[in-house]
Parts: sequence; structure tokens; C-alpha cells
Amino acid sequence: MKARITHAGDFIREVELLPIAAQPGSFHLQFSSQLTSARNPEEWQRNFGLILKTHELEGLRDLIAAAL
Repeated sequence: MKARITHAGDFIREVELLPIAAQPGSFHLQFSSQLTSARNPEEWQRNFGLILKTHELEGLRDLIAAAL
């Protein structure tokens, strides 16, 4: 599952969440960005990634919900 969370001018940020098949209950969360005015405008940069268990992902969801 992937979602674009920022699109400001020539800057784009996406976040992707994928289950890890070899580790049930674990997920890979990856933030990536693209600068369409860069030398290679099609290239995506990996900004930050982490592995979360289901309960940790639920904690992140609750934090975001509380902030909104």
C-alpha cells in the first residue's frame, strides 16, 4: 500500500507500507521522495524506513489520530 503524502511544486513524498511475508505481524514502512527538477527527475530517494510490529503500527496510528 502506497500513498502520496506531499506534493509541493516539484517535490513529492510518498510512504509505503508492506507486510513482511517471512515475519507475520511485521511491516516495512518506507518514506521516499522525488524532486522533479533534479538532474534525474524520475529518480526516487529513500528517506527513512523501519520495521514495525502490528502493535507498534497501531501505536503510530493512534498517535496520528490523536494529533488530528
